[in-house]
Amino acid sequence: MRYKYFLFDWDGSLANTLSDWFRVHKKILLNNGVKVSDEVVCRETFGSLDARELGIANVEKYLEEIEQEIRPSLDSAVLNSSVREVLEMIKKNGGKVGIMTDSKKKWVKHALKNNGLKELVDVFLGREDVVNRKPDPEIIFKSLEYMGGKISETIVTGDNWKDIQAARAAGVESCLYFPKRYGEFYKRDDQLRLGATYVIEDFTELRQVVGL
Repeated sequence: MRYKYFLFDWDGSLANTLSDWFRVHKKILLNNGVKVSDEVVCRETFGSLDARELGIANVEKYLEEIEQEIRPSLDSAVLNSSVREVLEMIKKNGGKVGIMTDSKKKWVKHALKNNGLKELVDVFLGREDVVNRKPDPEIIFKSLEYMGGKISETIVTGDNWKDIQAARAAGVESCLYFPKRYGEFYKRDDQLRLGATYVIEDFTELRQVVGL
C-alpha cells in the first residue's frame, strides 16, 4: 500500500448522513422563522455560513434542537457503498484506520457498533477531543500521535472543504469523496478547486488510489 495510516471523516464520508443533516437543519431553521433557499441551508449546514448570519440569536438553543431532531437518524446511519469492504482490506494489509469527526462521539458510536466497524477502527476522535476543530489540523496531528503515524505515510479522506483544508494544513495527502449525488449539497467546481490529491466517486476507487 502507498499509505499506512488512513484518516476518515464520518458524516458524508464513511456514513451516508448528508441528507439527514440537510433535512434537519432546514426544518429547525424554519421552526425558528428562517426561510431561505436550499443553497443557503447547505452553506449553513456544511460549515461555510454561521447560523447567526441567518438571524438565529440563541445559537446554543438552535444546536440543541438540531441534536434532538437528528439523533435517531445518526444512531441508525448506514455506511456509504463499499466502505466496510475497503476498511477490511486496509486492516488486512496492515494499515491503521482512524475516524476524525467534527461531530460529538456520542452521535457516532451507535452507528459504528451497528455497522460492525468498532473492531476495524484504531483511533476515534470527535469534537470534544480537540481545542480547534477542522479545518484546523489539530485532530489529524492528534490522531497520528495516538497511532504512532507519520505525515508522509498518511492520507485523509473526506467530503467537505474542512477535511481537505485540514489535510493540507497538516501536510498530508487527501482524497475527496464526491459521488454524483452530492451535487445536491456541494457545487462541483467548488469541490474540485479544494485541491485534494485525489477525487473519488465511490470507495472502490480508493483501492486503486492506495494500491490495495
